Amino acid sequence: MKVELRQLRHVLAIDRHRNFARAAEALSLTQPALTRSLQSLEGELGARLFDRDRARVEPTPIGARFIERARL
Repeated sequence: MKVELRQLRHVLAIDRHRNFARAAEALSLTQPALTRSLQSLEGELGARLFDRDRARVEPTPIGARFIERARL
């Protein structure tokens, strides 16, 4: 499994903002680029890191553990 530093930054921004558009803006990315980055990471890990719909973005249990590790 290969996780890149930029992907860790993306996950942490999504967690901090709990909104893809605001996280993308904070990272100076487009929202589609941030979404693709997360989807790529989730594919590599074989697990969803966030539950998302129009109203909310929340870490899954696996996502919460990943975020804890990413903060280190």
